[in-house]
Amino acid sequence: MQAVMKARLTVLALLSLLAACSGNYGGGAAGSGNGSNDGVGSQARSMEEFFGQSVQPQMDFCRTCHVPGSIADVENGHDFMLSANRTQDLANLKASWERLGRNNPTSRLLLMSSGQETPHAGGAPWPQGSAAYRNVDIVLKCFADPAGCLARIAGGAGGTGPLLPLLGSSHAGHAWFEFCEGQPDDAPLPADPRTLIQPGVNAGKAVHFNFHWKSCTQADGPAYPVNCGELRQRQAHGATMMRGNGAIGQNTFFAGDHPEGLWQLPAAKYNTLWQGWGLDSRPANFDQLVAERYGLGMGTERNPYPRPGEDPQASNGGSGQLPTAMTQVRGANGEWTGRLGFKCHVCHSDQIDAPGVGVIYGSGNGTSDFDLFLDEVIAQVDRPIPGLVRALPFTFNKVRGSSNALQLQIIALLFPDDLGVAAASDPLTTILLGVQFFGFSPNSGEINPPAWWNLGRKPSKFFNGLLAGDNLRSGSAFDIPIGRPPAMWADIPAAKQWTKDNSMDPEIWYLSLRSPQYPGAIDTAQAEQGAILFHSKDLWAAGSNADIPRPQGNGSCAGCHGAYSPRFVNDPAYLDTPALAGTAGYIVPLETIGTDPHYADAVNDQLAEMISGNIFVAYNDTYGQDPDCTIQTRKALSDRAPGYLAMPLHGVWATAPYFHNGSVPDLWSLLKPADRPVIWSRVSAPAAPEQEGEVVMGFDRNFARAYDPQKLGWRYTAIDCRGGLLNPDCDVDGPTPLQQMENAFAAGSGLSYNFTTAPSMFMSQAQVEKRKIYNTWDYARSNRGHEFTQALSDPERRAIIEYLKTL
Repeated sequence: MQAVMKARLTVLALLSLLAACSGNYGGGAAGSGNGSNDGVGSQARSMEEFFGQSVQPQMDFCRTCHVPGSIADVENGHDFMLSANRTQDLANLKASWERLGRNNPTSRLLLMSSGQETPHAGGAPWPQGSAAYRNVDIVLKCFADPAGCLARIAGGAGGTGPLLPLLGSSHAGHAWFEFCEGQPDDAPLPADPRTLIQPGVNAGKAVHFNFHWKSCTQADGPAYPVNCGELRQRQAHGATMMRGNGAIGQNTFFAGDHPEGLWQLPAAKYNTLWQGWGLDSRPANFDQLVAERYGLGMGTERNPYPRPGEDPQASNGGSGQLPTAMTQVRGANGEWTGRLGFKCHVCHSDQIDAPGVGVIYGSGNGTSDFDLFLDEVIAQVDRPIPGLVRALPFTFNKVRGSSNALQLQIIALLFPDDLGVAAASDPLTTILLGVQFFGFSPNSGEINPPAWWNLGRKPSKFFNGLLAGDNLRSGSAFDIPIGRPPAMWADIPAAKQWTKDNSMDPEIWYLSLRSPQYPGAIDTAQAEQGAILFHSKDLWAAGSNADIPRPQGNGSCAGCHGAYSPRFVNDPAYLDTPALAGTAGYIVPLETIGTDPHYADAVNDQLAEMISGNIFVAYNDTYGQDPDCTIQTRKALSDRAPGYLAMPLHGVWATAPYFHNGSVPDLWSLLKPADRPVIWSRVSAPAAPEQEGEVVMGFDRNFARAYDPQKLGWRYTAIDCRGGLLNPDCDVDGPTPLQQMENAFAAGSGLSYNFTTAPSMFMSQAQVEKRKIYNTWDYARSNRGHEFTQALSDPERRAIIEYLKTL
């Protein structure tokens, strides 16, 4: 054990050294003030010279906020104010020192900036005993005793060096891809930074971790790449498998990369979807209306299908354009088949119409209506029983933009391991298993899936830390080839082996994804203020949030969500190593985070044990072993209280709405709980004039028209519903009696949840439109929680929002 810990510490030291020389995050400590001359002393010949050499760089940090018009330009900030004119810094410092009562025996300037006196929204940039602290202390004592100044200067701490920038982001993705930029193929990969997240990492630091890395893939097929060439090769193959667009070797639902599967739709049926929309003829903009009606992305890369009368072979796949959630299947020899398969992008990829953005793979889809897509499109599959999906009693979403595709009870039916082998010849076994799973816990409710591009920056998967981050099978779960004609069930052992052999490359592709850069203007000065607040402001200081249990860490946003700014990433008070930049691994207890508990509570220990022992996707073959990579919320594996992972925030601007259930429309409302709408709906895209009122349009994804850059989220309409006979399920003042009954029924079990909404196949266009309304009184859709951000002022919120645009 000691040898293992020694090896880990050696890796930490090496990674720290590499990061310190990397350019992106290189340099000395941000907050400690330590520099290359720390402890050497000063050769300055006057206080003014000493100030310019050893103190003024620290004034540049203060100048970020302590100038007129900035966030410190408030009543309790006026005692210490600088200006844009650096030549006045010494005079302004002395004036502030006078206003704050000089040295008594220590100036309040030092007490506040070192954290000895709180609150200071900028944290503790000059920790007690640091070079910066000692240098400022010398100047302040020189103010009081000019005669003894030179003697103090001679014993000074010396220069602290330049400050690292406040702004900078890798935009997520795994650190390997950043490392391999410009490197030859044979360059060996450094250690995976996620493997450093072990018990004891960051103990006592500003950023807290309580979910730790487990190596779970050793029992599967291919190992992780060892050099840049292999990384690139696997990433390219994973992209082919996962992006779709008619590529040879792509994956589709329940078929893997095989050319045939149960969930395939003939193009001839796809071409008649408009008939179910109540239209008189096939519209000229049919392709776009498909994307609008079901809330799917529509990329610019060719993704063909044959339109009516077209031969896919003669037309190179056809002249139609499929949404990203679909792809035309290729035959064994690469021939176009005219059969359409389905991709994970129905829930996991979105589109933002802005320069340089477009389709965003892995953002989570806040626009899709998966149930509508299931009932009207997937239900048209040609085998074995057309329309069977419509008859299944499963509800995957009740409101547009959310998804309940991870109903664990359904996963249990789809991917049983040893019991699944029996199920092939004994359907009764499957039915009994399903009854057990559905009866043991309530449904988790709908979620807004987290971004794939953050997978390389956290040690866990899913909002509640359900699975270890090294669980690769879950990333290919819906592609596992269990449905192959002519039988309902394929050879289960072969399907499992295919997943083991083919899950690594999709995972590498996920890890390569980076968040899109914000396409609008950014106020750099305000963003720098936000960087300081994000990393430093203690939301529990001075008695704030006394009724909310304090989390671990320094009480700032970064304490839970991780450090991103190069200045703080390189501060040893924040991270053990800069290699952990942008990484989050803190499951925040429900009593602190306060968000809707249904998702966290759905997997009780009995259900977790059943899944862990029986489900292949949950690594049941590691049950009871070391490491045990099964359900990580099991009491046998974790002493953490139930809660939610504070997600990494790269690209957060592109992932609205917020919270795990998508109940908060923008970041302003998240940071200011009092402004959250109770019942609301995103603005819909405008229909063509001649189709107004005749077609269902999706949420507007035009950035210039529909995105709110001040609130960082999509524009919405708050709906002022009032209950009564006319609105039995809608009242802004609280859940109506009808909702209370539906919620109680939905909470009863995983099965009962699925019977509280009529299948969308029976809905009118008006009812489909109503699915765009988000009602926070409905089951598992509460918008409460994250209440501790009430401690922020409006200017502080604006600064933090501006900073988050840079990630």
